[in-house]
Amino acid sequence: MELYPIDIAIHVVNIVILYIILRALLWKPVRKFMADREERVQAQMDEAARLQAEAQKAKEEYDRQLSEAKEACEQLMVEGRKQAMASSQKYVDDAKEEAKQIVAQARTLAKDEKQRALDDAKCELSEMAVEMARRVLRFDQETRSNIASGASEKHGVRKGTLKTADACTAEEIAKITEQLENLLGSRLELETAVDPKLVGGYAAYVDGKVYDFSYAAQLDAMRQRLA
Repeated sequence: MELYPIDIAIHVVNIVILYIILRALLWKPVRKFMADREERVQAQMDEAARLQAEAQKAKEEYDRQLSEAKEACEQLMVEGRKQAMASSQKYVDDAKEEAKQIVAQARTLAKDEKQRALDDAKCELSEMAVEMARRVLRFDQETRSNIASGASEKHGVRKGTLKTADACTAEEIAKITEQLENLLGSRLELETAVDPKLVGGYAAYVDGKVYDFSYAAQLDAMRQRLA
């Protein structure tokens, strides 16, 4: 096949014309399509970036709230433990205080009962001592006469020893001495001593004679009478 220059020129012209026509018809739409597509892709990328940023921000906010919630829970637990310990300690302190009060009341009641029993026993023994003093047979004739007559006149001075179950005041010693002086009808100069074996009351030793008004003597007399 033989090619002529004119044919080549015609083909070149046709190609140029076709290019011009195609460019005029397709370039702008294609370019616009590509530009629109690029804008859509960029918009999608921007939206994706925005959504990712929002998601990251939301995640950070969630982490912050979760951390604050954990701290709040721990603080509540700490406060709860403190309050529980304070409440339990208060209950323990209240129980101890109540126990102390109960023990103190029990001791007071026991002390009162003991003192009441001792007072009752002392009263009974004192009455028995007085009654036995009136009936005592170991006193000499002069003493029994003084008791019977109620003589208050005192003759002479006699010395002896006065023993008491507990330590007595000077006033109590003076009162006991006065009672003995009225019984014996004479002044007495007595040395004092404490003898717990007497249990209560007193015993006087004058001129080799015993004037026993102790609880021990009264109890011994009761045992002998009941035997």
